[in-house]
Amino acid sequence: MTPSDPVFLLMGVSGVGKSTVGEALAHRVNGTFLDANDYHLAKHIDGMSCGIPIDDFIRKGWLRRVCGAVERTRVEYRRPVILACSALRKSNRDFLRREIGALCVIHLTGARDLVHDRMLTRRDHFAPAALLDSQILDLEPPTPMEQDVHVIDISPSLDDVVAEVLALVETVMKRTGPVR
Repeated sequence: MTPSDPVFLLMGVSGVGKSTVGEALAHRVNGTFLDANDYHLAKHIDGMSCGIPIDDFIRKGWLRRVCGAVERTRVEYRRPVILACSALRKSNRDFLRREIGALCVIHLTGARDLVHDRMLTRRDHFAPAALLDSQILDLEPPTPMEQDVHVIDISPSLDDVVAEVLALVETVMKRTGPVR
C-alpha cells in the first residue's frame, strides 16, 4: 500500500458505530482495521471516562500516534486500511490528510437521541454518554469543499449501514486501483 492508496476514515461523534462498522468493513474487504482510540494514553482515557474531553494539545499528540500506526500498517500488511477516528474538526481531518496522504472520509451521523441511546447501552467503551454533547459542539461536519467526503446515516440497521459503506469503499477501490 502506498500513500496514494486511500485510507478509509470512519469519522463522527462517539457512539455512531465507527468501530463496529469498521471491523465489519475490514473483514469484508480483506483490510486492516485500526481504532484510533487504541492510541490514546491511559491517563487521557481515564479523564475521558470521567467525562473530561481532551484538549487540542493532547489531540495533536494522539493524532500523531494514529498516523504512525497507519503508516506502519500500510508497510506491514499492504492492504486497505480502515481507520475509526472521531476527527471531529476540519483541522483534524486536514492533519490526517497531510500525514497519511489519500483519505476517503466517511462521516457516520445520526440523530443525537439515537446516538445517546446507543451510548447508554454499550458496555465496552470508555467514553460515557456525558461526553456526547461536548463532541457535538466540537463537530465541524465535512463540507463539499473537503476532498472525497461521504455522509452515511446510521439510523438504518447495522447490516444496511455496513452494506452502504461497503458499496462506497468498493467503488473507491475500483477508482483508485488495487492496493500496492
